[in-house]
Amino acid sequence: MEENRKFVRIEWPVIIKYKTIEEPHIQDHTVSKDVSEGGARFVVYERLMKGTKLDIQLEVPFDSMPIFAKGEVAWIKKAGGEDSKAFEIGVIFTNVDSKEQKRLKQYIENEIKERRKT
Repeated sequence: MEENRKFVRIEWPVIIKYKTIEEPHIQDHTVSKDVSEGGARFVVYERLMKGTKLDIQLEVPFDSMPIFAKGEVAWIKKAGGEDSKAFEIGVIFTNVDSKEQKRLKQYIENEIKERRKT
């Protein structure tokens, strides 16, 4: 099966802080499994529903200013064993300021270049 991704997705452990926009408000932080200009994949410990809207902050290494975005849960699946309370989710960024988008793109491009050096 061929994937038709619009953006390059890289395995990149950045800290993600998220908060649901609608009630009930859930907020937490976690580490991403992968990130692209268009979204991220990460583990949560509350069952979020597909379509849940989120306020997101990406804390990129070596930068004190987080990248702010709005996103929506595109998919969710159980992570871990049967008794696990962890869920892996895929989030699509639905609203990112153009300056923030440029920063994210630059960080991803730089990370890809660094990995090619090794």
